[in-house]
Amino acid sequence: MTGAIRVQPVSDVAEWRRSLLTVIMRSGLILGALVCVPSVIMAQRAGLTGIVVIDVLAIAVLATLIALKQLPFRVRATLFCLILYGLGTGLLVSVGSISQIFLLGFSIMTALLIGTPAGLAATALSTATLLLVGLSGFAAPDMFMIANSQGPSGWITVTLNFALIAALLILAIGMVISALETALHRERLAGIAVTREQVVLRTLIDAMPDVVFTKDRNGRFDLANRAACEQFGKEDENQVIGLSAFDIWPEEFAVQREAEDAPVLAGTALFNSEGFRIRADGSTRWFLVIKVPLHNAEGEITGLVGISRDITDRKLAEMQRDQLQGELQQSQKMEAVGQLAGGIAHDFNNLLTIITGHSGLLLSLPDLSRDVREAAQEISDAADRAASLTRQLLAFSRQAVLQPEVIDVNTVVLEASRLLRRVIGEDVRLSTTLDSQIPAVRADPHLLNQILMNLAVNARDAMPTGGTFSIETRIVDVDHTGSGMPLGVRPGLNVLLRIADSGTGMAPDVLARIFEPFYTTKGVGKGTGLGLSMVFGIVQQSGGGIHVYSELGHGSMFEIYLPAVSAASSRIVEELNDSVRGGTETILLVEDDLGVRALAARALQSLGYDVLLASDGL
Repeated sequence: MTGAIRVQPVSDVAEWRRSLLTVIMRSGLILGALVCVPSVIMAQRAGLTGIVVIDVLAIAVLATLIALKQLPFRVRATLFCLILYGLGTGLLVSVGSISQIFLLGFSIMTALLIGTPAGLAATALSTATLLLVGLSGFAAPDMFMIANSQGPSGWITVTLNFALIAALLILAIGMVISALETALHRERLAGIAVTREQVVLRTLIDAMPDVVFTKDRNGRFDLANRAACEQFGKEDENQVIGLSAFDIWPEEFAVQREAEDAPVLAGTALFNSEGFRIRADGSTRWFLVIKVPLHNAEGEITGLVGISRDITDRKLAEMQRDQLQGELQQSQKMEAVGQLAGGIAHDFNNLLTIITGHSGLLLSLPDLSRDVREAAQEISDAADRAASLTRQLLAFSRQAVLQPEVIDVNTVVLEASRLLRRVIGEDVRLSTTLDSQIPAVRADPHLLNQILMNLAVNARDAMPTGGTFSIETRIVDVDHTGSGMPLGVRPGLNVLLRIADSGTGMAPDVLARIFEPFYTTKGVGKGTGLGLSMVFGIVQQSGGGIHVYSELGHGSMFEIYLPAVSAASSRIVEELNDSVRGGTETILLVEDDLGVRALAARALQSLGYDVLLASDGL
């Protein structure tokens, strides 16, 4: 019986009446059938054939109403109530006072199913039936006992009492039903509003680019918006609900997420925490995370709410900015060191000029003794070696005298390759990958060749047991922002000269100082620390940029960017006559350094010139 009488939840004000009619008719059929059997037996024994007919007819009509579901509700409700009215009227005639229960039930059921006005009308019909049946003498004998003792007034009194009680019940039921319907209507409107708010909120959550999710106290997801599903590599929310961090991320990251959630579930909110995640596709993304505890109506923590914003683009921009700031600081430091080195080299060069000049004058004298000549030669050779260091310092400080030409970098590389093979040794393999379509550049070919030699020497020292030394050229089109390019690289077409080795590589602290003059990791007597400084200065003075990639155990790679020019032209080499001719003219010699001025004057005078000396142009 429980399965047959299943009450469904009511979502509409009018729907509860339909549900009530269904429940009452099904219950009435089942219970009525159980009551009908003993009633029929008792009625037959008492000779009350009318009761048998009324009971059987009521059960049959009720079963028919249940089957005829297509009938309108008011028709089915009215017919059901009339069944009760028919039972009450029949019992009034055949049995007696028990009939008032059915007539009262007819009035109450009408009010419940059809409404209070209909219930009052049913009460009036029941009252009139009771009065007419009694006054006409058709009522059962036990009803007449009351009427006969008091006369017609007694029957009228009984009828009025019935009408009073029935009317009061109907009015009370009507008030209760009205209040319930009002409450149900308000609840339905509130439910509609809540549903609308939920739809709006869910739409907003799914439309957000940020990841939004909730977790229960066990760390399992019970809400995830579209961005979260995308990040987790799932097609929809149903594939996320019930999963834990260990079901989505690798164990090491899942452990971190669990540790991050623990204080939040304990009541401590997490605001603006930056961290990275490895997505399902293996890519790494940076996120700004907010997590707050989720409370129920009693204030107990039931889980957490998390919002995660992808800040990968911002982090990449910050990293690029930090890189550019580092390069700028390095460039400024190198500029300052270069200016210092250039000043020192200039002053030192003046001293060397004096030393070299006077040693040359000594060597030109024909009557020198052998010992003096050898001593003068040693002085001259030492001065030449010192001058070589000075030239490297001037190259680093970008004060070297360049002789730029429009050249093909590939040609320079190929011409230098024969000498490079001897420099790097037999254990190191030289590999060249040259792009035949690269444009020409404007640079000093001799200094570019010096760059290749310096880098080859360093590569050889980094590969004591052999390896690969590679040179590559190709075209690079740098946009107007120069994004990702070394500082100093000009926008537009550039020729990239990439030189790499498979040597020991460099640690970060060494990498940060490799272009500083006199900085070297080689042993005493094995290097001056000016080779890479000169490379840096030459590249900068040629209008290019240089960047180094290196890791310990993974070799080093130098990338040199040189701006392209429109067309190549032949190199013009001026041949100078080695013979020195004298003269009798007068020469004005201006030199601020006294030693250099005296040396130059002596040399010119030895050639027959008249020399006028001045320390400045004033």
